[in-house]
Amino acid sequence: MTPLFIVIALALLLAQFALPRRFAFLPLLIAASQLPNLTVINLGVSFFPCRLLILAGLIRGAFGRLGKRSPRNPLDVLMFCWACWVILSSFGHNPEDHNPLSLRLGMACDLFGAYLYARIFLTDRDDFLRFSKSVAIVTVPLAIFLAAEQASGRNFYGVVGGFGPEVRLGRVRAQGPFAHAILAGTIGGVCLPLVIPLLRLYRRLAITGCIACMVIVFSTASSGPIMTLFAALTAAALWRWRTRMRQIKTGVVLGIVGLALVMKAPIWYLIARIDFTGGSTGYHRAELITQAVDHLGDWWLVGTDYTRDWMPYGIAWSQNAVDITNYFLQMGVIGGLPLMLAFIAVLFKAFQLLGRRMSAMRRERDPAEFVLWCAGAALFAHCVTFFSITYFDQTYVFLFFVIGAVPGLVAGRKRYPVKVSPSSVNEEADSTPFQNAKGRPQSV
Repeated sequence: MTPLFIVIALALLLAQFALPRRFAFLPLLIAASQLPNLTVINLGVSFFPCRLLILAGLIRGAFGRLGKRSPRNPLDVLMFCWACWVILSSFGHNPEDHNPLSLRLGMACDLFGAYLYARIFLTDRDDFLRFSKSVAIVTVPLAIFLAAEQASGRNFYGVVGGFGPEVRLGRVRAQGPFAHAILAGTIGGVCLPLVIPLLRLYRRLAITGCIACMVIVFSTASSGPIMTLFAALTAAALWRWRTRMRQIKTGVVLGIVGLALVMKAPIWYLIARIDFTGGSTGYHRAELITQAVDHLGDWWLVGTDYTRDWMPYGIAWSQNAVDITNYFLQMGVIGGLPLMLAFIAVLFKAFQLLGRRMSAMRRERDPAEFVLWCAGAALFAHCVTFFSITYFDQTYVFLFFVIGAVPGLVAGRKRYPVKVSPSSVNEEADSTPFQNAKGRPQSV
């Protein structure tokens, strides 16, 4: 941590209250993409930049009566249940090794708080498109510095407390302000679908953002982010066949069942075969799932403090744990099957809400359907990433920005910032994500 880090964090904190509501999401977005997850203030509980900004945003939302939460909103209910269980499950863990209640209160504040933050400041499709423009902009400096880090072997985010680059098999894996190179590359993969809708409105900005996202991915020299990027592009490209998604999903399920029948190992050992850069640890990720199933009785209720017996090797920073490189399993280790299933339910409900709203928009020939599709593609990219890494730094902000934006995206019909004639709406149904809509873009 450096004085510049403190100055920037405090400046963003002031901006959280000073910016107009339509840009009030910017401080958290900037902090999540440009600042490491280091302590700004320690009052017995560590306050990181993102945690401070989330709390500030919630305070602003409460006093300004911004955003609407409802017990009838299924995502609000599921996220609240997730937060409650992550706190209650702390009583099933050993307080001698660490303070489980403090750690879980911080986790609930970060993840549930980020969701509420997005609910407050991303309330409709105009807000979401404004957010997409901001993502395209903030990824540019991140891409520049990560590319420079890979070329020089120096982390230029060190001036604000960034970590040193990792070198594997002679290749620099740039990580910038993030805690690991895979997490840094993940940001590029999951942000790309958020930028794609801008191709119809702000083509130059969108192309710049897309290039920046790809530079971020490849600067980290990691297989996981490349797989995330591939998943994001595949999901976005399926827009052309969106009316046939039921058949596509059925085909995928049948394919998985067929592979499971012919493979000697469980289906998840396909992860072990993924290696785009050399030196991948895909076998560890596959074996981790096997060991979690074999040790289900140890963690199914409230999680476990001891996973060292899952693997013949452990991690340097703990004698009781192995490297849990799977976000779903990490939820299980923290709070058992209830927490894992609650997390999966949140993801499922977000996809379901987007899908139902897109079906209605398709009947109305609403061109804004593509915005929701890209939000779903970003969420799908996150889900693919969960099988290779846990979000143990500020990366969770990008996930809950998308989940928290879903209720606003699906809440009724909003103005789409493009003048669309009836004939162009018909053409829109057969267009690809990379074609421009007719009409001049209006400001967002």
